[in-house]
Amino acid sequence: MKRIIVICLAILSVIMTNAQSVEVGPYTVDIVRKGIYHIQDFNKSNPAGETFDEHGVKTHFNNCSDMYLLVGTNRALLIDLSNNVKWDNSAVESLRKIVADRINGKTLVITFTHNHGDHTGMLPAFLYDKSVFFALPRIDFETMQNRFPQGQYSIYDEGKSFDLGGMKVNTLLVPGHTHGSMVFFLERQNIVFTGDAIGSGHGVWIFNAEGFDEYAKALPRFIKYIQNPAHGINPAKLMILGGHYWQKDWFVKSRSKVIDWQYVKDMQTLINQIGKGTAKSEPSNLDHKTLDTYFRLNNATIVWNKSQAEEWAKKAK
Repeated sequence: MKRIIVICLAILSVIMTNAQSVEVGPYTVDIVRKGIYHIQDFNKSNPAGETFDEHGVKTHFNNCSDMYLLVGTNRALLIDLSNNVKWDNSAVESLRKIVADRINGKTLVITFTHNHGDHTGMLPAFLYDKSVFFALPRIDFETMQNRFPQGQYSIYDEGKSFDLGGMKVNTLLVPGHTHGSMVFFLERQNIVFTGDAIGSGHGVWIFNAEGFDEYAKALPRFIKYIQNPAHGINPAKLMILGGHYWQKDWFVKSRSKVIDWQYVKDMQTLINQIGKGTAKSEPSNLDHKTLDTYFRLNNATIVWNKSQAEEWAKKAK
C-alpha cells in the first residue's frame, strides 16, 4: 500500500509540474504535451495583452508572440522567434537556456511561419551559433537568405517534412497574411502550428486585395488537407496553435476560447460572405491606414480594408 501511495504521489507531482507555467527571464513556458513547449515573451512584470484602468483607458500593452519548441528523440524544431525583446536584458541568455535545457544536446533546427518582425525578432540569439541550423520557407525568406551563415541554412517549399525522431512535422502553405505563410502539422497528432495564417483572437490581418485573394484560395486547401484521411487528422479534435495566444481574450464570451475546427469552418463562411458583400463588419479603430475594418462571424475575424473588400466583392460577382 505504501508503495502504491508513493507511486501515486509521484504521478501527481509530474502532472502538477506539467500543468504549471514556468518563467525564465522575460519568457513564460508551458507544456502543450510531452515534447511540445509553448514559449511566450511575457512575464509577471510585463503581462501579455492589454490592461485598462477603471475608466477604460489602456495602461499597458504587450503584443507577445508565440514560439513552439518540438523535441523528438533525435532532433528539435523551434518554430518562430517571437518579438525582439528589449525590455529585459536577459532575453538572449534566457531564450537560449530555455531551449538548451529542453533539447538536452540534440541538434536544433529553427524555422518560421512567416517573415514578420514579431516572429523573427530573437534571431540574433541563435544566428551565429554554429550548432544551429535554419530551415527557411522559400517565398518569405529567399530574398533574405544572405543574412544567414553559409552552410547553416536551407530553403524549402511546401511539402517539406521534419523527422525529429518519434515526431514528424509536415508543412503546408496558407498565404494571405503574407505571400509565404507556412503552417506546420504534427503528423497524426491533430495539432497544427499556424503563426498568423489562420488568425488568433484578433483575426487574420490582410493587407491588400492580393492577400485576400490568396487567402480565399488557401483556406479551402487547408480544410482539404485536414479532411484527407491519408493525413490521419480528426477534425473534431483539431488543436490550432497560433502566433498570439493572448488574443484569445478577444473571442466572444459565448464561444470557445480555442481555435478549433468550428473556427476554421466559420472562417470559410466569412470569406464567402465577404465575397458576396454580406459579411458583418465594424470599424477596427486600429492605428493603421489600411486595416480599418473587422469582418466577423462568431470568433472568426478578418481584419482588412472596407473599400478594398467592397471592390473585391464587386469583381467576384
